[in-house]
Amino acid sequence: MAKPGIMVAAQPGERRAAIELAQQLDRQEFDHILCPYDWAVPKGDWVGAVSEVYDALSLCSAILHATNEITVGSGISITYMRHPADLAGAASFNHEISGGRFRLGLGTGHAAILKPFGITWEKPLGHIRDYVQQLRAAARGQPLPPIWIAALRRKMTRLAGEIAEGALGANIPLSYVAALQQEIPEAKRAQCTFANIAPIWINEDREEGLAFVRRFLALHMPLPNYTAFFTEAGYGEEVRRAQAALAVGDHAAVEAAISERMAEDIGIFGSRSQMRDKIEAWQAAGVTLTVSTLWASEHQPAAVARVAALLA
Repeated sequence: MAKPGIMVAAQPGERRAAIELAQQLDRQEFDHILCPYDWAVPKGDWVGAVSEVYDALSLCSAILHATNEITVGSGISITYMRHPADLAGAASFNHEISGGRFRLGLGTGHAAILKPFGITWEKPLGHIRDYVQQLRAAARGQPLPPIWIAALRRKMTRLAGEIAEGALGANIPLSYVAALQQEIPEAKRAQCTFANIAPIWINEDREEGLAFVRRFLALHMPLPNYTAFFTEAGYGEEVRRAQAALAVGDHAAVEAAISERMAEDIGIFGSRSQMRDKIEAWQAAGVTLTVSTLWASEHQPAAVARVAALLA
């Protein structure tokens, strides 16, 4: 098994520890690190309500300075939060100082997440096409890193293959990988990275892992992008049961709606050998895999260190 990538976050108070963890992953020869750009925002006005802030570009810069070999990328930088000229400068900087070890993961985010910021979410295909065009124009000839576009469904995967160097998914069922890969234009398929971020449980208790993945996927059921994607991927019945439970506020039933088949198709859990077998299956399917512990029960970097020990 080739070592996968690992998601590394820098929560307030743990930022130096996150950089030290990245150095450890570099020494252990993990494939890459992705740094999240995400917010925990409740309903209502965002001012004073953002409980955690991850600045992917700052963390990527710090890790690139502190490491020697490992590839580092944003997973993802949300287009609505940075002007393309601003992001072009930051991306070009990271690309240059790292000797080409930086990847720019770029995406639109979700309407429900952006709404508290007062941002109107546009039709994603046209928006991302225009943004990438403006980003490259703003670079004015400066070299930019490979761009990985956040892509779940067929049309965005096709667009990523057309205008970028990679398609970056999250929570893609392994059984649906081949169908999505076929959307990448044949002429670019060999050069276009197909990547996915998968949730991984942090110990070898299978039942705990199954419960975690169900709990994790339940968080995505209020998001139309994901419900449409899961339905497209063959899990429409799970989506229907989850949405019925959401309608009556039964959160336990939302989790229960996630079948074991769906959880196993998306998440990585079980014994160490079972986890390694699953990662090998992803890699055999041609996927550049990142494992994520961001929603585990313990904070970063402790959870990441435990996963690294399991997979080292």
